[in-house]
Amino acid sequence: MKNVILFITFIISLLFSLHSYSAVTSHGEINVAGETKGIVPASSTVPLVVTLIIDRSLAVAGEEDIKTIEIIMPTGFVPQLSDFDSILRDGKKLNAKAVISGNALRVELAQTIVDIQNSIYEISFDCRTSNNFGEVVFKVRLRNNQDAPIGEFIKEGQADGKLNNDKFRLQVIPNVPPAPVTGFTAEADKTGENDVTLRWQKSTDPDVNGYLIYRDKDSQINVQKRESTTFRDVNVFPGTHTYEITAYKTLFLQSERSPIQTVEVSEDTAAPEPPNMLRVVTSREGIEVSWKPSISRDTTRYQILFGSSEVETLELLPDGEIFTEDVAHDSSDFKFVDRRPLSVGSFIYAVVAIDEVNNESAPAKKRLRIFDKPYPNPFTPLSDDPDFNSIVFPARAVEDVEGEFSVLLFNLNGVLVKTLTAQLGETELKWDGKDEGGEIVESGIYIYQLQVGDSFKTGTIIVAK
Repeated sequence: MKNVILFITFIISLLFSLHSYSAVTSHGEINVAGETKGIVPASSTVPLVVTLIIDRSLAVAGEEDIKTIEIIMPTGFVPQLSDFDSILRDGKKLNAKAVISGNALRVELAQTIVDIQNSIYEISFDCRTSNNFGEVVFKVRLRNNQDAPIGEFIKEGQADGKLNNDKFRLQVIPNVPPAPVTGFTAEADKTGENDVTLRWQKSTDPDVNGYLIYRDKDSQINVQKRESTTFRDVNVFPGTHTYEITAYKTLFLQSERSPIQTVEVSEDTAAPEPPNMLRVVTSREGIEVSWKPSISRDTTRYQILFGSSEVETLELLPDGEIFTEDVAHDSSDFKFVDRRPLSVGSFIYAVVAIDEVNNESAPAKKRLRIFDKPYPNPFTPLSDDPDFNSIVFPARAVEDVEGEFSVLLFNLNGVLVKTLTAQLGETELKWDGKDEGGEIVESGIYIYQLQVGDSFKTGTIIVAK
């Protein structure tokens, strides 16, 4: 009898586990719209966003088609039908209606999801928060056409690609706004820029998450972290402006605004600082011009100029204008490739930084020398002049061939003193006069063998110490 009971118990457990198992796998999170932390004030109405990643690649047709997404609210959280905003699938709005069932918000889709596409779902709605403080937990699950649950509740996990809550939990805090910000000042720039520097005292309230800055009463222009005590408002239109600041625990729980600060902003007459670390090198693509950005924050674009000598006016290259907004924000370098074939000679490349009112920086310049033989020859390794303390071997010394590029250097006794090997794409090799041991060679005549692919050229160079 005992064994029969154990067997029945096992069968029931097996059936239960099979019922709860789902080939549809999902994870998701809940966030307060516009905020990075899952914090809400008590007894308030806040906009919430539930984001889900639903994997239907192995979904069982019929049994696991999605008809309803059910969001079960914590105790004290009250949604209203009128507060449901929308449900998006991969950014496209779906037709759906909201139904309140007990403490659950049910989003019922007009068309059942039957395909096997993996998608991101975003459900937006307003909700009245609880009177109780502390952590609260939401639960989300999928239901099919028969209103049966599809598997278990959806697991927590990063779903919206943003650095925010990443959980199905929120923290309810007392609905008490922080104290107003103290020590707030606004000062117009005195060096010719149309900027305004704002300063304030850091809040001592541990629940303060940051500060909201307002220009001209109703225009919120910036959100600052709680550690911040300064902000520079760049490219302000000339004229009279007012500034205010608030501290916030959430975007829906702010302090009173600070006393108004009024400043008079002048026209921007200050030229940007030039670009930094300009480099001009030859490659198989052409002439690569690269630089670090100007430190001036109002720089809007760069122009790349070209000329054959210092005395003539440098001209803007075709397509030689790069806007800062067109470069990836995580990139610290700007790059331009001049694809025109240049003949042998000496050329000047320059890059100019330009601000929003067309003030131009001084040009950052770099000379490029293109020869069809090693240069300079002779050269002086101990010289302080970078134009003469190393010798450049151009691949174009061997005409109309392609392939691996290398240079072998021998003394007059036929002893190999240095091997230079180009990386992929390099069209020049430079020798600083040092042998394989890192020592500067003796003054005298040296023989080079420059090889590109199967072709080579030999000649002599002079080292003059």
